[in-house]
Amino acid sequence: MRQIQKVLIEQKTGKKYVVKDVDDDFHTSAGVISSADLKSSKNIVKSSKKENFVMLSPSFPDLWENLQRGPQVIAQKDIGLILAKTGVNQNSIAVDAGGGSGSLCFSLANVCKEVAVYEINPEHFAILEKNKQLLGRSNVLLKQEDVYQGITETEVDLVTLDLPEPWKVVVHAERALKLGGFLVVYLPNLLQLKTFVDSTARTGITVLETLELLERQWKIEDRIMRPEFQMLGHTGFLTFCRKW
Repeated sequence: MRQIQKVLIEQKTGKKYVVKDVDDDFHTSAGVISSADLKSSKNIVKSSKKENFVMLSPSFPDLWENLQRGPQVIAQKDIGLILAKTGVNQNSIAVDAGGGSGSLCFSLANVCKEVAVYEINPEHFAILEKNKQLLGRSNVLLKQEDVYQGITETEVDLVTLDLPEPWKVVVHAERALKLGGFLVVYLPNLLQLKTFVDSTARTGITVLETLELLERQWKIEDRIMRPEFQMLGHTGFLTFCRKW
């Protein structure tokens, strides 16, 4: 999978295109963008049909939208809450278990110094490898290992678990985290959540809070100002814990 080289936005419609190969002309319904223009430093390029396109270098959200999908990804609303609640930064080391398609681990890698990812499923691991290549992330270590058997990293700032049985990882996470480090668990139902919370008793892991985040967009157009009829409701429960 090639890295995205350019992002084109058609000015008339706002439609976005991603370009992975600037050595070839790029074809759109609004005309062809020449390879010469794609390789240039122009901010505005014109298609063969005389339509204007804004040309940008891809930002992380552009890349995130184009990750190859496999298992259900963690939504951006939930990722944002994890980043805000744990305060990870350019000096942080993180471990993500149950990498899936990489929505969370690559978002962490966009902020953190290093991210180790545990994914035992071979199909999911192959998707992670392709998405790592797409993003060009050298600070992500992909490990096709069973996190239920242990975590080899130590003194880490954050451990995230998107797994069916995270209670099997509590002891490993406690050993891996440095004092004050965060453990965040993402679960779809309350029975799993209760089992996990009970598993933290008599450990050095303290459960801080459990949250779910709901996202509702609004329609702002001419004299219309109202919430959209559909919303992104329950995606999962986020439980935030800390070692102390």
